[in-house]
Amino acid sequence: AQTNQLRRALEYKINNGEQQQVNDMLESVAKAGGVAAVAVAAGPKLRSFLTNANLGIISTIAASDAGPFTVHFWAPMSKWFISGASFLDLNRPTDKISLPQYTALTLTGFFFSRYALLVTPINYTLCSVNIALFISSAWHFGRKVKADYIDVPEAAPATEDGDGKKTEEK
Repeated sequence: AQTNQLRRALEYKINNGEQQQVNDMLESVAKAGGVAAVAVAAGPKLRSFLTNANLGIISTIAASDAGPFTVHFWAPMSKWFISGASFLDLNRPTDKISLPQYTALTLTGFFFSRYALLVTPINYTLCSVNIALFISSAWHFGRKVKADYIDVPEAAPATEDGDGKKTEEK
């Protein structure tokens, strides 16, 4: 779905005379892809070099099974963006909070915090990001439940107006 949206956005820009901007974006994507390809190709050699260089903590981290040369490191690091966005928006109005979304995020943080300690290699980075996700999402979830189900405003009592009809007080 996102690819289709990107295609439609690029077509829109081309049809509105913004071809140069599209070309600049494609050039930037090509450069980023080239850098990523070099990083992937050079990764094993760099890891081996850093591991054997006896640089103390840097060598230990590079040699780790959950270190920066593995997916076990980068997946949780990218998940910090979700947790970080949630922490940066702790005072979001409750009418903007989605109950299903924050239910899912809270449960994800709760269950995967435990899971991170059961997998091999034990992934403390994954555990920490899921604890943060649980805390921030539970905060939003609790505020939404409180606003929608606990602090429900009471209906105004009905009174009779001059015509003998019942109306609500405001």
